[in-house]
Amino acid sequence: MNATLVIDQKMPPEKSDARWATSALFLVDGIGFGVWAALLPSLQARLHLTHGLTSILLLGMVLGAFVAMPLTGKLIGRWGCPQVLRMVAPAYCAVLALPILSPSFMVAILAATLFGALKGALDVAVNSQAVAVEQALARPIMATFQALWSVGGLVAAVAVSVALRGGFPPTAIAVAVSAVLLALAARTVSKLIDDPRRAMAPSSGKFPLESPLLLLGLLAFFALFIEGVMMDWSAIYAHEVGGAASWLAPVAYGVFCCAMATGRFLGDGILTRNGAPRVLRRSGVAAGIGLCLMIAWPVWPVTFLGLTLAGMGLANLVPIYLSAAGRLNGHGVGHGVAAVSTLGYLGFLAGPPTVGGLSAWFGLRGALLFVVLFAVILGIAGPGMLSAANRPVEAK
Repeated sequence: MNATLVIDQKMPPEKSDARWATSALFLVDGIGFGVWAALLPSLQARLHLTHGLTSILLLGMVLGAFVAMPLTGKLIGRWGCPQVLRMVAPAYCAVLALPILSPSFMVAILAATLFGALKGALDVAVNSQAVAVEQALARPIMATFQALWSVGGLVAAVAVSVALRGGFPPTAIAVAVSAVLLALAARTVSKLIDDPRRAMAPSSGKFPLESPLLLLGLLAFFALFIEGVMMDWSAIYAHEVGGAASWLAPVAYGVFCCAMATGRFLGDGILTRNGAPRVLRRSGVAAGIGLCLMIAWPVWPVTFLGLTLAGMGLANLVPIYLSAAGRLNGHGVGHGVAAVSTLGYLGFLAGPPTVGGLSAWFGLRGALLFVVLFAVILGIAGPGMLSAANRPVEAK
């Protein structure tokens, strides 16, 4: 697992272009989802949505992703990651504003389902591209890519907060961001590279979920369940529970993204010094402490502190899981990443509606106690599950 990687001193132009194009797509992905999360309280207020109705809206995103993510993995195996991203990335940007523009709850559900499908497809495709670039460059850069996704969320949160403070309507903000991201995506998708193992990968047509991928997928599910809850509910939690003003509440999302980005930019060095099992253990502890602080002291400064600890704790988990999935023998990058991403990002999308449903019975503070359980699982059982997933790889 800790094999030494050779670092190219002189990077070929096509690999350099692919790296920067992939970085740009991670920013596009993060900014797009960040705008959705930051404007969700505005949509909730405009359509007079309860927590229960909001959870149904978020469930539409889950269903869309559930259909799209395995299909995307198969399409990557057949057509290659660059071709899939040329279709998915612009489409994701184009539909970004649709949920925010929805005139009714039913239309919002349909728009959120479509957005969730394209979000799930983009997640699988861009992470598959990241693993392909990482292997082409022969050095660990997955954490940096994931950090750029978090930076995108931070940029979105700050921009939306400033725009709302300046009196711009949420619909105008969503449309403007959608147009800018569409232009950026269109300029980058021509510089991507394919997975060299794709042609050699078995083409059984079945979605691979053998034991190693299943264990990695479960770990990703737990981590991204927590991350999804923090993404979608942080602004609402800061406003309703922490007492933050409506213009300040979106900053809660930005605080979490900033902590995630910081942890990920430091991630390669942290993993080198400590190893993945220790990182998993400490990450679960940090995330659990952050969540407990938010529950115990319902004031917005403590909420921001808890989000910081949770973000730092969760930062490097997904890079570990996706890199491990991409290294598994017997499948191309797209197959392994799609399998783990599907389980993981289903957690990312299933977490928010689950917490929304629980909050209808126990309140948001009570619902977060359920999320703490997953942090405990990551800290206690995570290292052993990761070792078990890697054991068959090392034996080959």
